[in-house]
Amino acid sequence: MYAALIGEVNGVRLLAPETLASATREQASGKDEAMVTPSRFSTGYMLPTEGNLMTGPNAFGHTGRGGSLDFADPEHSIAFGYVMNRIISGSDDVRATSLTEAVRKALT
Repeated sequence: MYAALIGEVNGVRLLAPETLASATREQASGKDEAMVTPSRFSTGYMLPTEGNLMTGPNAFGHTGRGGSLDFADPEHSIAFGYVMNRIISGSDDVRATSLTEAVRKALT
């Protein structure tokens, strides 16, 4: 889905570029009281903050319980999705961190 937000997939693009620009414009920022971390949100998407797992300043996506993560990075023309069938309780999922670190390394 995220790939079709930033470009065409099999001839389908979900949002026009100007709609995507509007949908990813920052609407709120500050401390997320539920996750107890700094956060930034657009209309429907989380936006990068320092130390999060997205790959660039123009990326957008969302995290989920236990370490799941999806995002698109238009600057690098990539979409990323990670879900698991077993939640590691008590901490973030190091598997998501390892995967996004590998993506970052591949982009440099």
